[in-house]
Amino acid sequence: MSGQWAKSVSYRDALNGLQERFDRLSTQDRVASHELFPNLSSIDGYLFAINAAPASLSPTEWLGDLLPLIQQPDEAPADAVNLLISYATHSKSRQVQQKYALPEVGSDPVKAMQPGSPMNSFSHGFEVGYRRVESIWSALLAESLRQELESQRFALTFFASAENARTYLRNRNSDMRPDQLAEQVLKTLPKAADLHVRLGMATEADRGATH
Repeated sequence: MSGQWAKSVSYRDALNGLQERFDRLSTQDRVASHELFPNLSSIDGYLFAINAAPASLSPTEWLGDLLPLIQQPDEAPADAVNLLISYATHSKSRQVQQKYALPEVGSDPVKAMQPGSPMNSFSHGFEVGYRRVESIWSALLAESLRQELESQRFALTFFASAENARTYLRNRNSDMRPDQLAEQVLKTLPKAADLHVRLGMATEADRGATH
């Protein structure tokens, strides 16, 4: 992915570089007008969706979604671009190794749903990233596996909004409280993430075998 870019950095340097940018931005008198939260969990969720897709995207197809989150007013765009490309490449490699960038949220579903929390940011980032690759899944995934994909997507986007729990329960006329449903989803999230990555890899492998 990164061969066409000017410079690549290690995973640790990319991770530290992103976090340093968010730390600096948090001290500036600057209002972010962006769909995603300006934090690392948002980027992790977005890249999780991009990297799990059953076909690779060129960075030019998604960089515009993430650059506004980290680019400093007084820097050359290439610096931010190289940082994101490097981090995305390492994130993809780590996903293949089952090293998933899921937030550490413990077992408190209420905290997980709070706006701007790590889990809420990750889910929202995944939701935005998934929209970028949804057409790829639609084109490549077998019809028999679409319900499985939908279950994974439901879990991974669940904490993007507290309204998701209320909508789900209202549609099913359930007496369960939103926090009780959220607690159940929180427990299943690591498995849903693993299955989502595996489904993308299997779909891509099947596609390669038929060509």
